[in-house]
Amino acid sequence: MEKVRIGLVSLGCPKNLVDSEELLGALTEGGRGQLVDGDAAADVVVVNTCAFIESAKRESLAAIRAALARKERGEISKVVVAGCLAQRYAETLARDLPDVDGLFGIQSATQIADVVFARRGALVLPVLGNNFVQPITEKYPLIPPSRVRATAPWTAYLKISEGCDHACTFCSIPSFRGKHRSKPLERIVTEAKHLVDSGAIELNLIAQDTTAYGMDLYKELALPRLLTELGKIVGLKWVRLLYCYPTMMTDRLIQTMADTPNVAHYVDIPLQHGDDGMLKRMKRGGSVSSYYRLLERLRTAMPDIAVRTTFLVGFPGEDAAAFEHLSAFVREARFDRLGVFEYSPEEGTPGFELRPRVPERIARQRRRALMALQQPISLAANQALVGRELDVLVEGQEGEALVARSWRDAPEIDGTVRVRGAKAELGSWLRVRITAAEPYDLIAEVSGG
Repeated sequence: MEKVRIGLVSLGCPKNLVDSEELLGALTEGGRGQLVDGDAAADVVVVNTCAFIESAKRESLAAIRAALARKERGEISKVVVAGCLAQRYAETLARDLPDVDGLFGIQSATQIADVVFARRGALVLPVLGNNFVQPITEKYPLIPPSRVRATAPWTAYLKISEGCDHACTFCSIPSFRGKHRSKPLERIVTEAKHLVDSGAIELNLIAQDTTAYGMDLYKELALPRLLTELGKIVGLKWVRLLYCYPTMMTDRLIQTMADTPNVAHYVDIPLQHGDDGMLKRMKRGGSVSSYYRLLERLRTAMPDIAVRTTFLVGFPGEDAAAFEHLSAFVREARFDRLGVFEYSPEEGTPGFELRPRVPERIARQRRRALMALQQPISLAANQALVGRELDVLVEGQEGEALVARSWRDAPEIDGTVRVRGAKAELGSWLRVRITAAEPYDLIAEVSGG
């Protein structure tokens, strides 16, 4: 049987990327479909969308329309849309984009192949037009047995839960991702072993909130138990924690991170603000004083820990005093990594109704000011590593230098270590000595060189 050529456009966050990999697994399982790259000729194009903020929605719609234009020109036969945008706006998209062959939500991997391969007798299409979006389930959704990796073979994202129980006033995710549902621990460990067997030596744990893992299934915050089990997997060098909620970073979790050899001393904790009044308006847990205590606990248990956070500027009610409190917090807390986003009003969220609104121009200025404030802090943290020897993971080459990452660098979002005058296989480990520092990147040479 001739294979169906599948093109993929994956938008949004790493959690969406895992969804895309599972979609590809469903479409290529049994040899029915074959993944093709980029703009290569394809029979079907799958657009896995994002709907987190307005700019993401615009990007998703542009990708859908570009695929439909290719269909109109006869370059492809089907366009299938999946993911957050489809889940959130299924009825609107079905009405406005009738030429889309199928709309699927965030837990559609097990059914999408039926529509893609319908012309081969796999499915008689129901009388639904092009809308196949399903309601959110109360348990972690079924996933196909296979998964086609879109990352480099040595690194992978491992999604441990779906949805979120927090009520942040700026966030629309619970409205279309649903309540928090954990993936069973045994299933995660099995998946992790499969990823390691396929070449992964780094696993990045992701979820809307990784620290909430297990509450629904085990009536406890079970992330420490999961880390302990992942620590037993032979060949797994780094386990990295992303998307941690600050009030759920327990002493048990911190101690488990410190005690488990293959857990990287790195944590991503989106704090969102450094003003108590803004944190209350955002309905975030904790306070600035509790955040300082958390940083102290982390740095006491793991003196070499790299802490990454993100902040949201321009949220309704953020006046000059609140922004100054945030700036002072950044100056004092001295984060290793920091990202700043401008608030995007999202319909259906409590924040959409809040006033006074902050002008976009002011929010943009505040983002730039905060990033400028962070730059010398990041530089100082990097300069403290000059002269040290580190093990780095080699991922590429730029000119005469290898591009690598240390334990302080999550893939795609943090800095790199550029190793001059060295040769090594991609995905291999290299012992290097840091010779110079920049605000985001480190310069190194092979140890002993």
